[in-house]
Amino acid sequence: MFREKLIFFLYKKNTKNRLFDCGARFFMPGKDFYCQTLLKIVMDKIICPHCKGKTVVKKGIRKTRFGMVQRYLCKKCSRYFADKPLPRCKYHPRIIYHALNHYNMGCSLQKTRSLVNKQFKVNVGKTTIHSWISKYQSICPILPIREQYKDAEDVIFKKRFDHENLSYEFMYHQYKLQRYASRRFPGLFKYICGFESGCPDEFFEIGERCSKPKFKVDVKVRAHVNLACRMAGFAVLAKRNNRDRHSLVENFMLINDTATVACELPVWYWEKSIDSGVTGHIDMVQIRGGNVVIMDYKPGANRDRKAAQQLYHYAVALSFRARIPFEKIRCAWFDENDYFEYSPKLASAKLIKWK
Repeated sequence: MFREKLIFFLYKKNTKNRLFDCGARFFMPGKDFYCQTLLKIVMDKIICPHCKGKTVVKKGIRKTRFGMVQRYLCKKCSRYFADKPLPRCKYHPRIIYHALNHYNMGCSLQKTRSLVNKQFKVNVGKTTIHSWISKYQSICPILPIREQYKDAEDVIFKKRFDHENLSYEFMYHQYKLQRYASRRFPGLFKYICGFESGCPDEFFEIGERCSKPKFKVDVKVRAHVNLACRMAGFAVLAKRNNRDRHSLVENFMLINDTATVACELPVWYWEKSIDSGVTGHIDMVQIRGGNVVIMDYKPGANRDRKAAQQLYHYAVALSFRARIPFEKIRCAWFDENDYFEYSPKLASAKLIKWK
């Protein structure tokens, strides 16, 4: 029973390589049919990229400049393939991620090449970087308007705030904020720019975090897959560990899309229902479709049961602070696979005590 539970635990955690190693060293010598069946189920999850076949076996390990890569053999088409995040790509996704960021912040191809080569100790040519820009233009919609700010300095404003023993890097895109918010949402424009001179930290010392609300919100959520999911899916490939995911997704969307204007935006308000201050930092603020969209990156978004009420608090706080009509705000949380959105205006009457 211990072996079966361990297999299920490793499978749920998506640690496939660890599971294969355990199967080779611990489970297989016992010739346990049930354990071997479970290992076969996990192997069936790996699909051949050439013929979409599921009958694959491990076939050695290949050493690359970025570490060891597992090789597989498809028994259906007899072709080999590797377990790589970006197949047929010589460079690590982290290098491509930073190259796209540098270029879409206004750097020339030559400057982008110099920055990337210096940072990662590689020798990437301008032609290669240009091919990446063409290949990933579908997840970099900022490209058509990049020419309008390419010569500007400090396109991204950054300031670090330490609240409740946690460090937050507040950022906003100066060009996009000026273009999309200054006329349509002047209150939001003034509110975001006001953090250049600092943040009133005393509210975050006495308030309660939005991620730990004392009541829940019953809402009707619209679920689908959109550009945010695809951008997050690419950004997380550059991670060194899971703790990097939030910052990678935030930076990539702030620099490369046309809607995200700010990240880690501090908000606070006084909630009379619990007689306490409520504080938090909004992951991303977007302006699209004539609305202000409050977005939160949540790995495992389809399993998160508290995201709706956390975002509701953000909406109340931002509406009050930035003088935005409640009907002009949308709340959304997402990951690489799912995107969920709702209107807090429709949920305002559904506030219930949290049990």
